[in-house]
Amino acid sequence: MTLKQLHDRYGSDLCRGCINSLCHAELERNDCLYGNIYPERCDHCGEMRNIVKGLRLSGKLKLLLK
Repeated sequence: MTLKQLHDRYGSDLCRGCINSLCHAELERNDCLYGNIYPERCDHCGEMRNIVKGLRLSGKLKLLLK
């Protein structure tokens, strides 16, 4: 599953914890690219967290292989 497919299915603002729980990908902080330094509200869990806006190559591989 790609990040675009996740955004289409669950909403565009997802935190790393929700992506891990939805896809069982075990993403780490270094695998993600964050858009803003301030926390925003996650569309899935509703908590104020850092929102994932992109993935590095290691994060893309972890997400694709799950």
